[in-house]
Amino acid sequence: MEFNDIDIISSVLEGDVDQFALLIDKYKAKIFKIVSMHIPHDYVDEVANDIFFKSYKSLKTFKNDSPFVNWLTVIAIRSCKDFWRQKYAQKDVPMSSFDEETEQTIELGIDYRTPETNVLGDENYKMLMKAMEQLKPVERTIISMMYAEERSVAEIASLTGMTESNVKVTAFRSRKKLAEIINKMS
Repeated sequence: MEFNDIDIISSVLEGDVDQFALLIDKYKAKIFKIVSMHIPHDYVDEVANDIFFKSYKSLKTFKNDSPFVNWLTVIAIRSCKDFWRQKYAQKDVPMSSFDEETEQTIELGIDYRTPETNVLGDENYKMLMKAMEQLKPVERTIISMMYAEERSVAEIASLTGMTESNVKVTAFRSRKKLAEIINKMS
């Protein structure tokens, strides 16, 4: 018998903490996908586990005004940002215009399902991931949500707390920056 998220959350909050494993099983693939889009592969397990730990500890703050998966996604994105804040200093890369070929590379290459299913092939996929690591966390988040998760500007704004205009501007600037990084690498 399948329980909905609210039933599981209620059960956990009433003391049946083992029920939280159902939420982990249900959403682990999504969380691992989000985390793998934002941080280096070596740290994915650690950050994903931290996300589930944070969500468990904060479960009583879930208000049920949006789906649980959205609340969990916000925790995941914030955890990825925290990772980069702790791990690396943010560096700006000068922006320049990009050509159509580079734009297509970005749009086709941001497919995080697996390197094997990526339309660019393994080598270009690795190059794109390396370029993504050079973006600021917020830039990586916007690009990943827009292309890999195929979220709308409105959804991204809602999940990140940014305005729709700010999401559009950040996406535009991030694409330009990513294109320049890729051009320097090739």
